[in-house]
Amino acid sequence: MAEQMAPREEEEQRLRDTLEQVSRRLRKEMALLGERRDDVVGIRQEFWDDVRMSFTDSTEVEETWRSIMQQAELLAERERSHRVASEAVERLTKQFDSPYFARIDFAERGGPDEVIYIGRASLVGEDGDTFWVYDWRAPISSLFYDHEPGPAAYAIPDGIMEGELKLKRQFVIRAGQMKHMFDTSETVGDEILQAVLSEGSDTSMKSIVATIQKEQNRIIRDEKHRMLIVQGAAGSGKTSAALQRIAYLLYRFRDTLKPDQIILFSPNPVFKGYVSRVLPDLGEANMLQMTFRELVEARLGRRFEVEDLFSQTEALASMAGTEGGEARERAVRYKGSEHYFTTVENYLKRLQTEGVKFRPLRFRNMTIASAEEMAERFYAIQEADGFGTRAAGLRRWLNERLKAWIESQLDEPWLEEAAELAETEDVQRAFVDVRRSGGFHDDAFDDEEQMSIRIRRRAAEDAIAPLIKAVRSYRFIDPVATYHELFYSRSLFTACAPDGLLPAGWDWMALRAEETLGRKTIDHEDATPLMYVAEALEGFRRVEGDISHVFVDEAQDYSPFQAAYLRRRYPRARMTVLGDFNQAIYLQSQQSGGFGGWTRLMAPEYTAVWKLTTSYRSTKPIVEFTKKILLPEDAASIRPFERAGEAPAVVPCRDVAQIGERVAAAIGILTARGYGTIGVIAKTSKESGDAYALLSERLTGEIAITHVTGVSAELPRGVSVIPSYLAKGIEFDAVLVWDASADRYGREQDRKLLYTVCTRALHVLKVYYVGESSPWLPLDE
Repeated sequence: MAEQMAPREEEEQRLRDTLEQVSRRLRKEMALLGERRDDVVGIRQEFWDDVRMSFTDSTEVEETWRSIMQQAELLAERERSHRVASEAVERLTKQFDSPYFARIDFAERGGPDEVIYIGRASLVGEDGDTFWVYDWRAPISSLFYDHEPGPAAYAIPDGIMEGELKLKRQFVIRAGQMKHMFDTSETVGDEILQAVLSEGSDTSMKSIVATIQKEQNRIIRDEKHRMLIVQGAAGSGKTSAALQRIAYLLYRFRDTLKPDQIILFSPNPVFKGYVSRVLPDLGEANMLQMTFRELVEARLGRRFEVEDLFSQTEALASMAGTEGGEARERAVRYKGSEHYFTTVENYLKRLQTEGVKFRPLRFRNMTIASAEEMAERFYAIQEADGFGTRAAGLRRWLNERLKAWIESQLDEPWLEEAAELAETEDVQRAFVDVRRSGGFHDDAFDDEEQMSIRIRRRAAEDAIAPLIKAVRSYRFIDPVATYHELFYSRSLFTACAPDGLLPAGWDWMALRAEETLGRKTIDHEDATPLMYVAEALEGFRRVEGDISHVFVDEAQDYSPFQAAYLRRRYPRARMTVLGDFNQAIYLQSQQSGGFGGWTRLMAPEYTAVWKLTTSYRSTKPIVEFTKKILLPEDAASIRPFERAGEAPAVVPCRDVAQIGERVAAAIGILTARGYGTIGVIAKTSKESGDAYALLSERLTGEIAITHVTGVSAELPRGVSVIPSYLAKGIEFDAVLVWDASADRYGREQDRKLLYTVCTRALHVLKVYYVGESSPWLPLDE
């Protein structure tokens, strides 16, 4: 009788067998890929040779067109096949590196044991029936994430499958070699987490499918709620869970949901690049991704200079403590509030009966359509039809008015002069037009006059082309003047305010609106309300109804007004919003309870709020240190994962130059210790620029150092010198905080910013300051 193999031996043999299956599939797919690549190249090369080109008559043209279409369809089909084979090769190559990360043994009630291996992607044997590896998103795989050995169940399309989970085993496999193997009675064993979390960070976020926790899995697989709100401590894996959720949704609804129906709002361009590799690593195409700033720029940026959130933050920092700074802070807080959103909503209701402002259509000193005429036409359409129908009706009327005006100008001297100066191309075009309409034959008698009329009409159309374009894009409506009206009239504002009161600082806001809007600049706090008014007056014609899922990261930084605007822009979408109210660093959201109006956007029965309290990113000493920066009640629920590490250091310096010396020395030591990503985080963009200059002088050329700015798209390896607000959502092996003095982080509103900065560190945290330290720093460490 053969001696029973030890578990390790058994698993290593199984790994070898699996890799053999992967290898066979890989060889097949690579051969197929080569054939299809040759097919595509051959078809492209022979394309024109195989197509009979002839344009002598309509029959020949039609035959030529058919030949081209046949070749094009054949080429498109081969290119699709080539793409499918290419994707298969890429997936199998990743599986050869690490085909799976877990094994579970499960017995359905009254049935035999079934051994299931779980990986990033499924692997089916050559017989088409044997599952060597199950995709982590398959229903049965949820047993691994949700249950300990013992009674267990998972959801299937027909209900619930119950049984017993008899074994849970986890693996770390790299380059086809089994590095670690653990049997565990936990959902995901601490040993695996320790192994993964102890690794260095990278310049892009990693997939966490091997270490998904039970509470994260609940978020990933939630299909019940239309609004999912995730409050997660710094480093709790909320962003990673969101990306795995996207991958899960694309797998679960693969027949009806496409990547371009999912949009993720990222906090900044650096973060966009940071998360861009997660879905491709899981074999899925990336979803749409943008920042809220990009949304604003697309709507307002062509006609106005619009301040972004980072510029607003810098401006407020430079004005801190002044009378003007305090007034601006009040305006920022108020214009992001639900009170202001309700005020604007009430104003829009009043605009249904009167008050919409229009831009007159003028050419030189002539008025083609006055603002008064437009208002009369606009409000002549029934109120029940709404802004959209009214705006579209007015646009049709203006198009007709422009056509009539052109006809009225054909005999005017300015057009006669334009006709005499017409380009040869215009004359030729007029000749062709007349000939097509029956001119230039024996019976024609007014050909020259017809050509002249066409040339003059063309000249008139060219002259007012900007007006035609403006009408086409609804620019006859003046949303700025309409919005500004709220700050012209006290009585109008109080009539629209839900409590009938003016907000504190209204007079300053009115003067500020006069100053900024008059010179076509828009403060960040006015951008979203102005977009809302503009799109409402056009009937929300830009609403994106094809988007099925909206994900918002760092949602605590969105004002209630912005939250309501996004809901209106994506009316059919389910929403997943993630954030940490302890990292609410922007004024527009600091007084809105962390998530502002998100919880009130949908009915309670469609809304779920999940909490992630364990911080996995940082070592236990770093988590305990950063908790002390917060108010006790805010820090109470945060739990560190048990991962040892060195205690954070708080380092006093006599001046900024000494900070530069000590940070440069620390970078040298950390680099020698093998840390691949080091973040030097300063409060503002200017400070980060100054820090970069100082460090560049002190560091040798062997150490890569990059100044990361608001336009940076990728996080580089080496040393990144970065302003605080661009570091959100990103992690570094080591973080060196530049000048955490009371002068820089002394106000209560700086407490959460300092917490955010310090929680970027995985393994090492050092905080430097000049003079008096920030009152929020725990100096007893």
